Amino acid sequence: MKKIISIIIAALSANIIIAAGIDFKAGPWVTNVSETEATIMWATQTLSFGWVEMGEDDGSPFHSSAKPRYYETYAGRRVFGTLHTVKISGLAPGTKYTYRIVSKKVNEKSSAYDIKYDYTRSSKNFSFKTLDHSAESCSFSIVNDMHFDVQKYATLMKEVSSSNSDFMVLNGDIVSFSSSLDTLLSAIIKPVEDKTATLPVIYARGNHETRDLAFQEFGKLFPTSTGELYHTFRQGPVAFVVLDAGEDKPDINDEYFGTADFDAYREKEAQWLKDAVKAPEFASAPVKICIMHIPTLNEKSSWYTQRRISEMFTPILNEAGVQLMLCGHEHKHFVVKPHERGNADYTIIVNSNKERMDVKADAHKVSVRIHDAAGTLTHSYDFDF
Repeated sequence: MKKIISIIIAALSANIIIAAGIDFKAGPWVTNVSETEATIMWATQTLSFGWVEMGEDDGSPFHSSAKPRYYETYAGRRVFGTLHTVKISGLAPGTKYTYRIVSKKVNEKSSAYDIKYDYTRSSKNFSFKTLDHSAESCSFSIVNDMHFDVQKYATLMKEVSSSNSDFMVLNGDIVSFSSSLDTLLSAIIKPVEDKTATLPVIYARGNHETRDLAFQEFGKLFPTSTGELYHTFRQGPVAFVVLDAGEDKPDINDEYFGTADFDAYREKEAQWLKDAVKAPEFASAPVKICIMHIPTLNEKSSWYTQRRISEMFTPILNEAGVQLMLCGHEHKHFVVKPHERGNADYTIIVNSNKERMDVKADAHKVSVRIHDAAGTLTHSYDFDF
């Protein structure tokens, strides 16, 4: 008996992984995926030290000892916290990877020279796939303007998975304001965390994510290749540019209480866009799609920001050969043909706040199918390029 007790004590002291799971507050979610990189994130209820164990999904059993460990670090030091961000590099294009999260709760950190941990715990296994420029096609789904309606959000996304999509797009205003990090996690990640663990998330910020005192927390949840909320990426024959229109009214509007500086922000974004669309990865793509929450509409009835982004972004997108823009914001579905409501050479599809847009594309054709919460096909479009 003493020998058995000694073995148990020794095992616990070694912090072996035990069956109990991690105290997830939200997640995990996979974001900022490219051909060679991915960022895996999760949030815990308590202060924890964690890492990701990951390897190629070759069909063999997942053995922790045989998989590399990836830590969140800062200037050479592994860090602990409640929001965890692990960026992984050196991956292969179009490759499926299996990963799990391993975590140790921090029990005591009052001393600068002594941190005490709880037992080591692990999550179940998850898998995701990196992007691939050589892929023959691209598939993804979009929702927008959920405004805290988590039930509608979860229902619309029910049929979306890594088996039928390369990634998922959240095209703004999933929340109505950003009062805290917990607010964002509970409305954006929690309702669909069964999807986000395996399906990379692309997020185009809406104007409502800019509101309330914790608006700066949003950028922590969805890092990008540029370090900004606007960026480009490519999957197969399709090059994407994700733009951020900011708020929808002038900076001087009373609603912003003197805190808005979106005109300068959009000027900086436009300067970046001029170079971004000239990059070989983007310029060589046979299909080019822009994702932005607010559509570029330029007519007498257009809101301030619609006119501004039409004046600033559209000439650059026209010159780059963008064929399609996917938007939200209007809370209703409609399609704008080239030059119909402004100076755009491209078609604009505005998705409603009650439907999901499913997009499939190859080098010659883009198919758009829109479904409501009941799964009924409501709109169907095909574009030949």
